[in-house]
Amino acid sequence: MKRAAVIGGGIVGCHVALECSSRGYETYLLERHARLGQETSTRNSGVLHAGIYYARDSLKARLCVEGNALSRSFFQEHGIEFREAGKFIIARTDAECAEIERLYANAKANGARVEMTTPDKVRDRIPYIHCRAALFSPATAIIETAGYIECMKALLYRNGVTIVAPCTVRAVRGAACDTDRGEVEADIIVNCAGLYADEIANSCGLSGYEVRPLKGDYYATVGIECRVPVYPPPTAHLGTLGVHLTPTFGREVLLGPSETTAQAKDDYQIRTPKQEFSSSLESMVDTAAFSGIELYEGYSGNRPRVYYKGTRCQDFVIIKHPSHVVHLLGIESPGLTAAPAIARHLMTLV
Repeated sequence: MKRAAVIGGGIVGCHVALECSSRGYETYLLERHARLGQETSTRNSGVLHAGIYYARDSLKARLCVEGNALSRSFFQEHGIEFREAGKFIIARTDAECAEIERLYANAKANGARVEMTTPDKVRDRIPYIHCRAALFSPATAIIETAGYIECMKALLYRNGVTIVAPCTVRAVRGAACDTDRGEVEADIIVNCAGLYADEIANSCGLSGYEVRPLKGDYYATVGIECRVPVYPPPTAHLGTLGVHLTPTFGREVLLGPSETTAQAKDDYQIRTPKQEFSSSLESMVDTAAFSGIELYEGYSGNRPRVYYKGTRCQDFVIIKHPSHVVHLLGIESPGLTAAPAIARHLMTLV
């Protein structure tokens, strides 16, 4: 039996390991933390994206749309909690209204389900939101990520995957992963190491790629009720989706993420001033609602943003080097949504 070694136990790594084992590989999943999914996979907004934002014909666009459908089927089959919330993208200025029109056209080209809506329809669902135009995404959902990870762990064990954790992979040398727990030899190796994927790639002789952690801080509130995520148009010059409102499975509503420079790949300290979140919130809600909202610190996440020779890569980088090793670099948003589609895609490369 051929052997596969998957480096990194986030959602993407878990799906890759599940796919490998389903195709007959003796599969090892090597995770640096004691538990799966402790970094990017669970330190985000917990949103199943529709494929609205990404460049036409990009891997992000194709794998997000495909992953959205695959994820829904996967959740239903395995009883993973998710909520069909939809999402509003709201415009508050002339420039943002023009951006809404551009997003609508882009989403349609990507095959994402999306529709133009009106400020009145937004207020029917969320009375305190004010806007001049809006886009509605019916394919957006909210995911209970902790439960998702626990289900993946159970499925991996059921499929015969050997989870080795904690286990830090220091390098890939030939057909072996050099770890702090000894060598793991494999016929195929898949680098899903997220924030550390560039270090693994470099050990394989794949040079020029650098993962720079980009911190996103979140605040939270219980002062408003919000059943539908509300996003501003993307902050195009920063390449982010901006600070948005996202409901959780409890009473909390998340506000974030911000964008701030990380001190290190393991930097999870909230550094964004509270006022930055307050200002963003004030621009979206009416005065009466804003006056009754108290914000408190939530959590912080790091996005594995990848650069090649100093220039940011706008798309996922999925590359084989050498012939038995596949590297997944820059799997930031929509990686959570695209995970099952990414796993299927990379199997065409091995």
